[in-house]
Amino acid sequence: MDDGQLYQVLSMIRKRGMRLTPQRVALVKYVLVNVEKHESLREIHEKISREMPGISVSTVYHTLKMLEELGFIKTFEINGKIHIDRPHFHINLHCLDTGKITDVDVDLGGIAEKLGRSGLKIRNIIVEVENCGKSGDEG
Repeated sequence: MDDGQLYQVLSMIRKRGMRLTPQRVALVKYVLVNVEKHESLREIHEKISREMPGISVSTVYHTLKMLEELGFIKTFEINGKIHIDRPHFHINLHCLDTGKITDVDVDLGGIAEKLGRSGLKIRNIIVEVENCGKSGDEG
């Protein structure tokens, strides 16, 4: 992410009435650079707290929600934990053995279109898989 993109995101957040504290700016930058890691809210809070002590879990939560509303990330929940994700449509494979989450890009256009005609929208697809930590596979 370059400075121009970061400035654009921060500008949109400011227009929504959210203050741009140094903690929030560091958080936004961290999230947008690391979105593909599927980190949980708590993991993000722990990492940002090292750089910006005093940032609250509430600030992290509300900033993630704002980034989601603006379409820069998507969030999903696994085992009661909120995780961040890329906003484009894909499947998340959740390995029950290792806890690792892997993106799988697929074309479900036909299914999405059919559901759309019924007024439904696919938000997330999370597939739980087992034995993904076996035979030398890391998840």
